Amino acid sequence: MEHINAIAKVRFNSARPQRVHLGKSDDFTCDLLCFEPGQEYSATERCAYYFIAANGVLKAGKEKKNVAMGHLVIFEKDQPHTIINTSEQRLICLAISPK
Repeated sequence: MEHINAIAKVRFNSARPQRVHLGKSDDFTCDLLCFEPGQEYSATERCAYYFIAANGVLKAGKEKKNVAMGHLVIFEKDQPHTIINTSEQRLICLAISPK
C-alpha cells in the first residue's frame, strides 16, 4: 500500500496547466491536473477526472458541459476532450488513467 498526500503535491504555473504525477499501480496511474484561471488541457486517452477544487467546463466533440467541484467525469478510449478552467479560482482535478 502506498500513501500519498496529494494536496501537498499541488503546483501551478502561469504559463500552462501542470500535470503532477502521484503514483501508479500495475493497472492505472494517478495524476493531479492544476489549472490557473483561463487555462485548458486537451487529451484523448481513457480517463476519469474528479474535480477537487473550483468549477470548469468539459468539451467533448460538440458537447460542452459545466462541471462543478465534487463531480466525476469518465471518458472512454479515443474520445478527444478538453478541460477548461472558466472560474476565477485555481482548478484541481484528480486524473485516473489505465496503463
